[in-house]
Amino acid sequence: MSDQEQYSDDSTSKAAVWESWLESTLFRDLHSDETPDPVPLFESTDNGLETSSALGSYKWGKNDGDYLYLIYLLDGPTTDVQNVVPVYVGESNDISSRIGQHSRKIRDALPITEWEDDGQWGSFSKYDQIAAISDLADSPLYVWIIDVDDLEYGPYGYETYRQELEAKLVGLVHDQSQYERVFANREFIPNRILHEIGQAGPEWVADEIVSRSAQSHHNTETENRPLTKSACWNEWATEYMLADVRSEDQLDPIPLFDVTADLQVRMNDDGILKRATEIDARIRREGRKCVDSDGIREDGYDGLLYILYQLEKPAETATAADIVPRYIGKAEAYGKKRELSSNFTEIAHERDATRSFARWGDGNYWHIGELSLALTGEDERKHHWVEALFDSNLRTLSQQTYLWVHAWDSEEDISPYGTPATLAEVEPLLIGTAYDSYPEYLLNKSGTPDDAPIKTEAPTSAD
Repeated sequence: MSDQEQYSDDSTSKAAVWESWLESTLFRDLHSDETPDPVPLFESTDNGLETSSALGSYKWGKNDGDYLYLIYLLDGPTTDVQNVVPVYVGESNDISSRIGQHSRKIRDALPITEWEDDGQWGSFSKYDQIAAISDLADSPLYVWIIDVDDLEYGPYGYETYRQELEAKLVGLVHDQSQYERVFANREFIPNRILHEIGQAGPEWVADEIVSRSAQSHHNTETENRPLTKSACWNEWATEYMLADVRSEDQLDPIPLFDVTADLQVRMNDDGILKRATEIDARIRREGRKCVDSDGIREDGYDGLLYILYQLEKPAETATAADIVPRYIGKAEAYGKKRELSSNFTEIAHERDATRSFARWGDGNYWHIGELSLALTGEDERKHHWVEALFDSNLRTLSQQTYLWVHAWDSEEDISPYGTPATLAEVEPLLIGTAYDSYPEYLLNKSGTPDDAPIKTEAPTSAD
């Protein structure tokens, strides 16, 4: 059976996808005479805890490259993949330095009994959490490193790159509730969890490191899985974006900007690009599914998924292949420091102000504000957006540009791989599949490979 064929069972869970991937990767190394695994992270010396000599030899020569690494515990013999307890998943193109940094910072966090809350968000860091786990666990912490170029497929059976692979694996682990108090990743994890970690501090780490009593029961139909990531994107875009474009109950496609007949974007009195009235209404409508005047709604959605896009054909005849994604992002209703995200305060309290406005606000650190500054040359952060979306006549779009906004329900909505996903997880999964379809057009820098066109050359206009 090939690596790809192993994912074509009639149905499976994200836990099964995770375990299947471990069996074909980490477990292969654990049982190989040609690799030193399992490799401990630390060893005790006369000078205290140090990076193990075995790890020093293991990472020797692994410098430039595309690497994924896993910090883990073993809760039993390596005959059972469920004995692997994931603690942290990461990626790096300078793996030796990255692992060395992790080792130092984890050791600096010991003993965890001396931890003090400094009042800042992130005070109980991932290093503090890993240190607490190291203190409590019966097993040593181990490190496994893999060159992503040596992997034929990722966990869903498609080619991948290290940034995308990290996000996929974090999502698979986070879905398994028995690891919630152990898994120390902060990226691609819902803000709600990060907020709770910040409130709990060291008490977040369970006294008993491993509990298999709680397993994920989300099933994923994989029998008719698309053959490529590009096909995954097209199927997802058809079910979500194109469905709204074709729906008589929706106004899609909704232009992002208030424009003249020749696509010149109007400005407000403060010299900021004006959003279309219709998109403001959509953002407020979808946002109120997540929050209300009391803050986070008890029955609310995770937050907003949004996709900036253009159409290659008129909306009436467009197919999913005609939807050109330019930027994919999200705004979570939960904040990290405060329960209600600052991106939703205006929507929650129904204020007229739109400084943050679910990340599409006029403020200097939000999309419209940054783009307005880039147009006048006052700020470089959105300069690549200006090059991609506007023609040489400033403020005139090269073609109509739309924004799709959707309140995300992690219990009902699905990822491009047909799996249930949190908003924090689905964003990088969509970036990965959209990049596979439109590498020249996607404006996302985070979540795309190092050689992505947006990182190496001028953006492409879709006209």
